[in-house]
Amino acid sequence: MKSLAYLVAFLLALVIIGGPLALGLTIIRTQRRRSTITKSLVASLLALLSIFIGLILIINSGGAVSKAIGLVGLGTGIPAILRSIRSIRDLY
Repeated sequence: MKSLAYLVAFLLALVIIGGPLALGLTIIRTQRRRSTITKSLVASLLALLSIFIGLILIINSGGAVSKAIGLVGLGTGIPAILRSIRSIRDLY
């Protein structure tokens, strides 16, 4: 039962921290092409995980708090992906 609690804590932390962290990564400006691509890939990966787990929380849960946590992940993950795509697009 302890490992299940760790898994739930990890998934909730991924939604709560992953989305805003991905959005924060997209705000940082970089000069080199390689660092911009790496930053965008890491931000996109975090945002995709946050969106996916956030959607699972929204769809499968009944509580208002878990739906709000899912909306946080969704609301910060989508702009992070859009900003990552825009930063790579501006390189070329």
